[in-house]
Amino acid sequence: MSKSNLTRKQKRVLRRQKLRTKYRLSIMNEKTFAEAFYMRLSIYNVFLIVATLSLILILIVYLVIAYTPLKEYVIPNYPELEEREKIEKNAELVDSLEYQMKLYTQKMQVLQTILNGDDPSEYAGMDSIITTSVENYANLNFSPSTEDSLFRLEIQESEALNVNFQAGAGGVRIENLFFYPPVIGEVSTQFRTGHYGTDVSAPVNSIIHSVLDGTVIFDGWTVETDYMIIIQHTNDFISVYKHNAKLLKKAGDKVIAGEGIALLGNLDYSVSEPHLHFELWHEGKPVNSENYIVY
Repeated sequence: MSKSNLTRKQKRVLRRQKLRTKYRLSIMNEKTFAEAFYMRLSIYNVFLIVATLSLILILIVYLVIAYTPLKEYVIPNYPELEEREKIEKNAELVDSLEYQMKLYTQKMQVLQTILNGDDPSEYAGMDSIITTSVENYANLNFSPSTEDSLFRLEIQESEALNVNFQAGAGGVRIENLFFYPPVIGEVSTQFRTGHYGTDVSAPVNSIIHSVLDGTVIFDGWTVETDYMIIIQHTNDFISVYKHNAKLLKKAGDKVIAGEGIALLGNLDYSVSEPHLHFELWHEGKPVNSENYIVY
């Protein structure tokens, strides 16, 4: 029967038989013609071997390109893509750094004002974070909507009834903190506008205590403040102790609440009686410590 007379089904069967027909692959010695190696293969087996080796080769090439520096030379525009990702990450870091620098600058301005003995009243209404210049946001509308006002009122009412509500820096209410009295004595000058601290009269050489745990960020002497020490606490609190005769701690020292940090006694007794001028600052704003400390 000729091939042209075969049906379509018979042709398919014939092709499958050819694919599975075994062939002998022999390797023979050139001189002796002795068979050194042989292998029985079919076209189907050869196809599977070639396909398997191709997949293995593709996998090896992929791993080499993906996990070696070779990808920079093989993948088109790869360096540009990598540089673009680095630029985006750097932009985020710069934005965060700019925010931290503004906050640091504001704190330094407040601290410098205190150290110079100037009136820091200009900082009393300042936000804790310096914002970007107004001209960059001239077109923004900050007016609260009706829904926003109602939501704020609802939150304020619920907070007023919730004794466990915590607010302020780091989620802590000032009322919930325990301030160790810096010195036991008599309040001679109270906190008021223009006098952002409390003067407490006490015997000379009385031990001055840290009101909270913290780190000493300044120790020094000035004509107006005598020996002065400033401590940075958590939750953006800063405490200032002026008119001391001797300092027991220096900048960089860690202190705990109630630990002795200085000895009371301003050096020029002709100016005023020995007293501690104590200031408490929270997020760059002066706080009346008399509301939280019993002297």
